[in-house]
Amino acid sequence: MRTRPIRARSALLLLAALSGCSGARPDAGRQAWLVEQLVQDNLVWTSRDPALLAAKYQKMAADPYDFMRGSLGVYYADLQRTSERRATTRFVSLAESGAVLLVGDPHPENVGTFLPDAQGADARSELPGLVLDFNDLDGAAFGPWILDLRRAAVGIGALTLALEGCEADCREEAVIALAEGYTAAVLGLDELSASRAADNITLKLLEDTVEDGLERKRLDDLTAPGDDGQRRFLLDEALDDEGAGLLALSDEEAAQLDRLVSGLRLPPGARALDGARRYGSGVASSPAVRYVVLYDLGDEGDLDDELIQLREVTDPPTPPSLRPTLPGLFDSQADRAEHAPRLLWSSPRLDPRLDALSDGVMTFKVLSYSSWFDGYNHGDIAEDWAEGKIGPADLAALARSVGVLLGEAHLRAPTASGEDPGPTLRAELAQPGLAEELLIDAEADLSQLQADYAHFQAALGSLGPCLGADELSP
Repeated sequence: MRTRPIRARSALLLLAALSGCSGARPDAGRQAWLVEQLVQDNLVWTSRDPALLAAKYQKMAADPYDFMRGSLGVYYADLQRTSERRATTRFVSLAESGAVLLVGDPHPENVGTFLPDAQGADARSELPGLVLDFNDLDGAAFGPWILDLRRAAVGIGALTLALEGCEADCREEAVIALAEGYTAAVLGLDELSASRAADNITLKLLEDTVEDGLERKRLDDLTAPGDDGQRRFLLDEALDDEGAGLLALSDEEAAQLDRLVSGLRLPPGARALDGARRYGSGVASSPAVRYVVLYDLGDEGDLDDELIQLREVTDPPTPPSLRPTLPGLFDSQADRAEHAPRLLWSSPRLDPRLDALSDGVMTFKVLSYSSWFDGYNHGDIAEDWAEGKIGPADLAALARSVGVLLGEAHLRAPTASGEDPGPTLRAELAQPGLAEELLIDAEADLSQLQADYAHFQAALGSLGPCLGADELSP
């Protein structure tokens, strides 16, 4: 395979960051570099709440997939390091292809169900139409399109680590399917419609979501009617052993939530009924401030009761890019948090409660918190795999679906300069070799992920629960 040379004094120097390497090599300084990068990426949590950061690290240390989820900044930073063993990509040969609006972290657990008309769906006799799309776009930023595809392959590879018997051939089939799905979406190939056929992994997600949605499971799990008939949150006395729970608001938190609620765009007549602080969700953003709010539309009874969540959003990791994300297409962090999803989603109204609010220097994203909004879980997938309910064909079909969603998302949003990315992406994918290049990079990235995971576990053991950064906290 012949690679495209990098020309000096060109914007395409960023290609050096998109390379594949033949595998992770022993490096005495790798662990020190990894620790330094993680400490820098998590400084905001170290200084604000080291206990929550320690819980995040504990979660990352317990599972390679969760380590992958919590180390996106490490991945981006590593791709930008100079290495003599790094081969250039034959793609990203046109300037605009390096300034595509990226999903940011398109691993399988960041894909899930949406219900565009969620309000009142629980009471309807006719089942609503669920939509699959990316449900976490906190990492959305401008960069080379192939970076998203490569990160998706890392996610697929990390998933296979929990699937017994899914070795190189199994991973290869899934990565090829990922590349084929992306290509089909971008080029508008006839077989694109075939990729819509749901695999057994997706079918189970859809079935569980419909069952939980009709039962209003999340609402019933988190709230209960009081003596006056009005629902309120079921609060925990303390967080559990995994750092999860729903706690009462402190005076400071209650004041902040009041300020945020006053700026919410809720339907006419909506009333905020109760609020709480939520802990232990997610991985990368698990130390972020999260609130849940119970509201209704003013009717008697609780059939119109709904939940929303407000989650703090911080700066995304910086991918190799031609232009910064801010300022540019987005005027602020809140603008990015709200409008990046609207640009990348199959419909800007996938979540009718999507909003973003600022409170001083903090930005919060507002999302529906209904049982109709759910996502893949790698632990559930591993359990079904072990029981023989799914196999390599289902994994490949899931990977292809992720590729299709990614290609469609890239086509929707303008580039950093406001251009339509379609002509550039189609020109790049007209040349062969995407799957072959992605296979090489995916194996190298997975090998490095496994090595870094071992380094991370060792560093936690020797440096302590905050990787030795405890002295940075107040």
